[in-house]
Amino acid sequence: MSTSAVRTTRLGWRDGYEQDEALLSATHLPWTVESRAAASPGHSGDRVRVRSCGLGRARLVDCTVAPLTAHRGRREIARTRGEWIGVLIQLDGRSLLTHGDVAVESRAGSVTVWESTVPGRFTVTETERKRTLLFPRDVASGLCPSLDFRSVIQLPQDQPAVRLFRTVADDVANCAADLDEGARQAASRVLAELLAACLRPYRPAGRAALQAGLFANACAHIDRHIGDFGLRPATVAAELRVPLRTLQDVFAQRGETMGGYIKSLRLTRCHAELERGDDRTVTEIAFAFGFTSAGHFSRAFRERYGVTPREVRAAAAAGQAALPRP
Repeated sequence: MSTSAVRTTRLGWRDGYEQDEALLSATHLPWTVESRAAASPGHSGDRVRVRSCGLGRARLVDCTVAPLTAHRGRREIARTRGEWIGVLIQLDGRSLLTHGDVAVESRAGSVTVWESTVPGRFTVTETERKRTLLFPRDVASGLCPSLDFRSVIQLPQDQPAVRLFRTVADDVANCAADLDEGARQAASRVLAELLAACLRPYRPAGRAALQAGLFANACAHIDRHIGDFGLRPATVAAELRVPLRTLQDVFAQRGETMGGYIKSLRLTRCHAELERGDDRTVTEIAFAFGFTSAGHFSRAFRERYGVTPREVRAAAAAGQAALPRP
């Protein structure tokens, strides 16, 4: 197995220069590199250097990146297993980040929070060193349920909670290789709590807060029950004890339908399992994530990804990425 394929949840740091896109995708989330600046004289051509480490369910990644541009669009988001809240701590250098319709400049000292399901792009304008913490979205939503994470937020550097978050992240990064699994999980909990403290000033007030909290709770419920055949908008509304129309309106305000969200999450989970290549059949994987018809699953899968489930399974077995048919 190549270094870029090593799962970052394994103990210890993983070091090494490798192909830019593969290394970014293996240690962060799936990205596609669009362009690179011309290499300086004597430069080896390597653009990315990464150290990554699992912290319980979270992930800590230190990265040095030479000037390049990369993006996460529909295809990259579909390949992402789970939903994540990313926290970028800029150590040195400079980059321009765009998530959705919000753009921010990341400079030394800045702390930027972004959400994995929103299309994004980054352009490194000066060789940068950065530290990224990735938290499962349900962890962040549980600690700060009234915050709508579908945006990018640059935290004020002079806020005490932000300074403390950076200090603790630095300490954890420096000693992570020596921590046992229990200590890593504890470090993850501390960092998640500090992140929630940093984000609380951004919680919406009044009705907006209630709607954001309701959306987060609905997404968390769907995530927990995605394999239930009976999962549908009406059952989610009944479980949360709110009118179905109210819940549908909350999703509509974010440009989604509840049924579409459930279907999209099911397809994302199935795609990830097919790429993992376990012993289950395509039909067994489809049923495990709530599909009741193999034919319906195959049609929906091809409509979204441009390839069939079996083609993804075969490509994963061959160590390749399945490309959409023309």
